[in-house]
Amino acid sequence: MWMHNGGIGSWNSGVKRRLVSSVGDRWFSMVQGSTDSEWAFALFLDSLAKLGFDPDGEEYQTDGFGHTTLRKAMLKTIERINGFIKGVPEDVRDKDTRSLLNFAITDGKSVVCTRYVSSQTDEAASLFFSSGTSWKRRGTVKGSAEGKGDYRMERRDRGADIVLVASEPLTFERDNWVTVPTNSTLTIHNQTVLIHPIIDEFYNSSPSFKRSSKFAETKGQITTEMAKATVNDLSRDASTSSLSSAVGAIDLAAG
Repeated sequence: MWMHNGGIGSWNSGVKRRLVSSVGDRWFSMVQGSTDSEWAFALFLDSLAKLGFDPDGEEYQTDGFGHTTLRKAMLKTIERINGFIKGVPEDVRDKDTRSLLNFAITDGKSVVCTRYVSSQTDEAASLFFSSGTSWKRRGTVKGSAEGKGDYRMERRDRGADIVLVASEPLTFERDNWVTVPTNSTLTIHNQTVLIHPIIDEFYNSSPSFKRSSKFAETKGQITTEMAKATVNDLSRDASTSSLSSAVGAIDLAAG
């Protein structure tokens, strides 16, 4: 499974042609559409193959590729996209070449997600995760449609039997949701959740550095501040159930 939230910078100003030309015939013929998300997946598969792992290999269909391999292929995919953008002459490419690359990939055993923007000063589209031992509905919210209730993540121990990943928190309990930092990977394997920084020219190691949310907002993306503000507003209105009823959004359970 592959997911992309965002967009590749200068996609129709030379980047698409360079990306399409770089993938092997096998992945080129696989793509049926023309969106950047589809071609980004083809590029990921090409990167995985170039690392020496056949995406269709029988030995990987049961046991998967391993979370380290998936993360390496994901980082290589982002690196190649940035390279394609740099390769377009300045007089041809768009003035704004920034990309929003929130990707997710799973081989059925591990999940790797990214929260990324090709900028030193901007915030990426938001990404959160919540982990625990059970995901339960604790009652019907007043005024909501029949069958829709307020869900919460429960923790009986330190295990992460269930991991939810979403662009914004799906429950009112802010403490249940962890913000994935901008330009980081989120890896889920068995009962372990790992966060690694994506260290490249756009990485900033200062914990006090505050990135601007304007770029992501102009692209119609949810930012961390927007997501947290929504949770605050909804938590003050017990009759609102628009978040808690969105339970079916993304359930990435690693196990």
